[in-house]
Amino acid sequence: MGPVLLALLLAADPRAQLEVLEARRAAEREAVRVLSEKERSVLDTLEEAERAWRDAEVEAQRAERTRAASAARLEQAVRDEAAAAERYRALLEGLRPRLVARQRMGGAGELALWASASSLADLVKRRALLERVLAHDAGTLRAAREALRERERATSARLEEAERLAALADRAREGRAEAAARREGRRALLASVRSARELHERAAAEAEGQGRKLAEFIAALPPPRAGQVPYSGFTQLRGKLPRPASGRIEAGFGKVVNPRFRTVTVQNGVDIGAPRGEPVRAVAPGRVVHAGWFKGYGNLIIVDHGDGFHTLVAHLESMSAAAGEDVGAGALLGTVGDTGSLKGAYLYFEIREKGRPVDPRAWLAP
Repeated sequence: MGPVLLALLLAADPRAQLEVLEARRAAEREAVRVLSEKERSVLDTLEEAERAWRDAEVEAQRAERTRAASAARLEQAVRDEAAAAERYRALLEGLRPRLVARQRMGGAGELALWASASSLADLVKRRALLERVLAHDAGTLRAAREALRERERATSARLEEAERLAALADRAREGRAEAAARREGRRALLASVRSARELHERAAAEAEGQGRKLAEFIAALPPPRAGQVPYSGFTQLRGKLPRPASGRIEAGFGKVVNPRFRTVTVQNGVDIGAPRGEPVRAVAPGRVVHAGWFKGYGNLIIVDHGDGFHTLVAHLESMSAAAGEDVGAGALLGTVGDTGSLKGAYLYFEIREKGRPVDPRAWLAP
């Protein structure tokens, strides 16, 4: 449990503290029960939990983007409604004096207008002018009616968009709540693996098996196609390579002893303690031969540097390079994360020579 959550618990009501702690213990007990009774793969179960969490997170982000677009449309609908209302008001304001004048003039006023004509030509002229005025006023009245219908349509669109926005906001909140629940479930699974010796040993054994599968995967990678110039010169970079991410090496190459259970595991690479989101960069020029998910390693990128050398960076939060892409030294490959990780956010880094793992510390610059 992190210090921030612990501080919040201490500041909360004791009953709320008890409920939160009991919910956490219940989740861990359920995780142990599922893994023990069904004898399921620890890595498979963790991967399922992680994918469910990330799927829920993606859905929540999609809902939030849709909601943001709907909010922009609502603002436009409000502006359209205001513009239609203003146009309707302006047309009525322009028409009102003429209608008042027509009302005051009435039928007797029209007769007086005709009677005051000095000649037949004057009478025809007056009648033509009056018809033009009436035609103009009738057109203005039709435009006012259309402006009224436009305002009603804009009002309807605004109400519909507001209703849609409210529904999307609810959907985004539900998506966030689901993602949070999925994330807590994953944390409970990890906590059970870390606290139960049997589950820890199973996870370690599965991880070791995935290491062998990774070696087979690298050995089966196709050679460069005809016309592709393989990279070379990696051998000369021994002791000069930059770290793929800023941070200290927290677990070295070779045998690693777990401080809690005293179990021994073999690492084919090193763990670099780097915060989530830290940039991960290529240590030398090469070609990306794999960029994707690999069980036990999460988001994994493998770079072929030629002469039989490959570097691997694993547990990435995001990947910025694609398979088949040429990268230079220092090129951004992705960011540090905890995908497929049993330890939280960190960067796992390997160097392999002709498929055989070698100690990266001998290759990294001091």
